[in-house]
Amino acid sequence: MGDIIVPRVPDWDSYFMTMVYLAGMRSKDMSTHIGAVFVGPDREIRSTGYNGFPRRLNDYLPERQERPEKYYWFEHGERNGMFNAVLMGVSLKGCTMYTNGMPCMDCGRGAVQSGIIEVVTDKKWDDANAEKWAEHTKRTIMMFDEVGVKHRQWDGELIDIFKFKNGEIFGKNLITSVPSQLDGRGSADRRAGEIQVRKE
Repeated sequence: MGDIIVPRVPDWDSYFMTMVYLAGMRSKDMSTHIGAVFVGPDREIRSTGYNGFPRRLNDYLPERQERPEKYYWFEHGERNGMFNAVLMGVSLKGCTMYTNGMPCMDCGRGAVQSGIIEVVTDKKWDDANAEKWAEHTKRTIMMFDEVGVKHRQWDGELIDIFKFKNGEIFGKNLITSVPSQLDGRGSADRRAGEIQVRKE
């Protein structure tokens, strides 16, 4: 028999952090995409958000994309996720918030007031933006520590997303790593969510 392709089950942090970046892809910010995913104690998704304009606002005006004007119009992804929960009557008490980087103080205060108990950020994102957001980060961490909101950095890889049915990967836009995994080496551990090739 030939090789059997077995999708590797991703860990929860990689799963939710990939959703953060997927949510961020909905943003129309021409500079930066931010996503946020709010997860309950049983690992159920309570809400998501991304940085963007308030509902029903014209988000196609070029001048609203320019700094500093954009800061009057854009809402942060973390707060949008909180507002979405409020809109639907969903409690975020006891939830974990996954987002790209350490929240600004505005979003941090929102997390505290919403009952968030843990914040998970992408270490690579934090490192890349450390200087720009240093003052916010310092104060947000100080606030989280004082009120008991846990915070940690995830240092993994995003999940490759692909279609899988009847033991086969199919469709367009297949993950680029697939061909290299089918060379008879037996298994692959490079990325979370990649395929594993099991010899029969």
